[in-house]
Amino acid sequence: MLTRIEVRNLACFSDAPNYLNLAPETIIIGPNNVGKSAVIAGFNALHLSYHNGAWASAVSGVYQWNSFEDMVHRHEAGREVHLRATVQGQSWSGTVSAIVRQGMQAQFTPTRVANVIQELGKVWYLGPSRTALQHQIQVANYGRVFPWQPINPDGSNVITYLLERFTDRDTRWSEAENWLKRLAPELSVLKVPLRMMQTSIETTDSRLGIDINMALQGTGVQKALSVIAAVVFSPEGSTIIVEEPEIHLHPRSQEGLADLFNKAVNEWNKQIVFVTHSWDMLFPFVSDVGPGQGRGQQHPRAVASKFKLVVFNRVTREGTENIEISDLDISHMDFMTLRDYLKKLWG
Repeated sequence: MLTRIEVRNLACFSDAPNYLNLAPETIIIGPNNVGKSAVIAGFNALHLSYHNGAWASAVSGVYQWNSFEDMVHRHEAGREVHLRATVQGQSWSGTVSAIVRQGMQAQFTPTRVANVIQELGKVWYLGPSRTALQHQIQVANYGRVFPWQPINPDGSNVITYLLERFTDRDTRWSEAENWLKRLAPELSVLKVPLRMMQTSIETTDSRLGIDINMALQGTGVQKALSVIAAVVFSPEGSTIIVEEPEIHLHPRSQEGLADLFNKAVNEWNKQIVFVTHSWDMLFPFVSDVGPGQGRGQQHPRAVASKFKLVVFNRVTREGTENIEISDLDISHMDFMTLRDYLKKLWG
């Protein structure tokens, strides 16, 4: 499990240590342009660079740092960028760090070790702007963006990944179907038809009684497919980081994702970290953890001891503006108080 990310002199973050402490289920909120994606991209850069044994630019849907000046705070090349991640794992627990200097020269601690790479490899990432699925796709048409992660951050190869799961007769296939149906109740089953040299994933529409290519489903369902696949098929003990999982999804379907995340944390020993700008995505967790009336028993519920809500915001003190990362305890906040707080935070 990933327990902490620290960045210094990265993007909008100054030389002071900036910590993101993580629980088994962590939601990150805040207005735009306050570093939520930058912290995750910093971790991705550290992760990929440590895996490769040399510095590699951050691969992210938001950040693609092609030069040191792109990533360093205020574009001041004389600074050092510090990246740290703390892991509590099965084969290794500890902190991985990198100091990056001008010229993309990086110094890693500890030196590259197999069990550290193994534990870091349990962290999967899905970016905020996943591409629409192609109507037909050649098997193995896509390369891996992250060597340890079978689903690319933009979800572009999720069909290929699902085909592999189907071919391998993965025992969790029906679980993935169940959660797709929770998000879109009219969809009943995933199918894999063979068409000449190309393949696709189809779903049966129970209302119409016909099979429809997933690429012809709504954008929200397509995007959610990557999230479901990552959460369901990732190995036990994995961390799944998702930026804005609510994109294009109806509020009812957003609650379905919340239920999936809760089940993954409570029953499958997985860690879920996600960034959201959606009140509808946040509300199920507020109902589960807050003092108000809880949701029905048919919903897997968040557990307060495993849950954390983290707020990113810009603050000005003594004429200096900085990014503040803080935990928000909602266990004693009533609905109206939290709503008013979020209105002010999100604008």
